Amino acid sequence: MSGKITPEMNATLERQRAYFASDDHIRDRAAVWRDASPEECLEATREECESVLQLLAMKSPAEQQLALASEPIPADTLAILEQLQRVGQ
Repeated sequence: MSGKITPEMNATLERQRAYFASDDHIRDRAAVWRDASPEECLEATREECESVLQLLAMKSPAEQQLALASEPIPADTLAILEQLQRVGQ
């Protein structure tokens, strides 16, 4: 494959972008859970958590710490939340 980006490649990427930005994508992702029982949802969540633990175990301690570090809330977002809290009081 050459390094040239073709119009067809761009069209494919645009279709993918549009799909992932659409409500259809959300509906498709949610469809598998529509008829699931609470027990099935809980088991799937447990399995996902186990997968995360396995992935983290493959990382160095520094990579684990970075992956687990929570991102700070940006100052402007924090200010908005504080303002909303004051207004609601």
